[in-house]
Amino acid sequence: MNLHTGETITYRTWLREWLSSKENYIKEATLANYRQGIETHILPAFGNEPLSGITEEKLQQTALQWLEQGRCDQQGGLSERTVKSLIMLIKLTLKAAAKAGYLPSQNFEILFPPQKQTPKLRTFSKEEQAVLTQYLYLHLNPKNSGILFCLHTGLRIGELCALQWKNIDLENKTVTVSKTLQRVFIRDENGNTSTKIIVTTPKTKNSVRMIPISSMLIPVLKRMKPENPETYLLTGKLTPTEPRTYRDYYNRLLKKAGIQHINFHGLRHTFATRLIENGADYKTVSELLGHASVNITLNLYVHPQMEQKRKAVELMNFYL
Repeated sequence: MNLHTGETITYRTWLREWLSSKENYIKEATLANYRQGIETHILPAFGNEPLSGITEEKLQQTALQWLEQGRCDQQGGLSERTVKSLIMLIKLTLKAAAKAGYLPSQNFEILFPPQKQTPKLRTFSKEEQAVLTQYLYLHLNPKNSGILFCLHTGLRIGELCALQWKNIDLENKTVTVSKTLQRVFIRDENGNTSTKIIVTTPKTKNSVRMIPISSMLIPVLKRMKPENPETYLLTGKLTPTEPRTYRDYYNRLLKKAGIQHINFHGLRHTFATRLIENGADYKTVSELLGHASVNITLNLYVHPQMEQKRKAVELMNFYL
């Protein structure tokens, strides 16, 4: 192909071609995320531009606009993480266009404003965790057992929704995490959009893991175990529930239990933090969470409390 074709082919046309070429090579969930980002944000901004018309300056301006007012409901900006993902996707498709001969190779550098300090995800205190645990024991059902299970294993909500009883080995006290459930964005050949639930492999190879189940949880699981191993933990049925529905249930439960709201991911956060507080080493916690590296665990989940910090500095008294 000649380079001048980048002046005549629109970005919209190229994106359709690029997505079609990827269908058989990437996970369905990843492809769905690409499509959603493209349809929701990238095409409205650049769809009618010729390939050669997408410049570093235009990308920079659009990135800042997305940060300021990028939400579809016009109620504020997109998160920096989301904008960076969109820019990365644009760079990926332009690199492919260059490889196909539509464009010369380009290396865009997009800058972001200094990050504002964001509040760290709150964990349940030991007292709140005790209250929540007691409430779950007193109102035991499949959905409540899932919350209890998450507190003791640190599963992500998608992993929990995909969990079937065949993945739980009560004899050896382990659970095998090999799937995640999510609702994805799809578009048919006529351009009609919809969503569907899929069960797929977890986000990274490290996420496929085996986790020991605490002895405290075993009696609860034995009480709940159904005859059919294909049954889903959260529903007690052969059909699963999706993360959005289960998250809503969890939010209502916290209100009933009289516990201050913490988002569902706070259960995973609490699991990791509590392990560290009780002396578990970071590498072990990282593997239990299914992280790609220990640094992710340290940066996202490990936040020593003031009591721990005080004990640490008091160790220096040994030298006085």
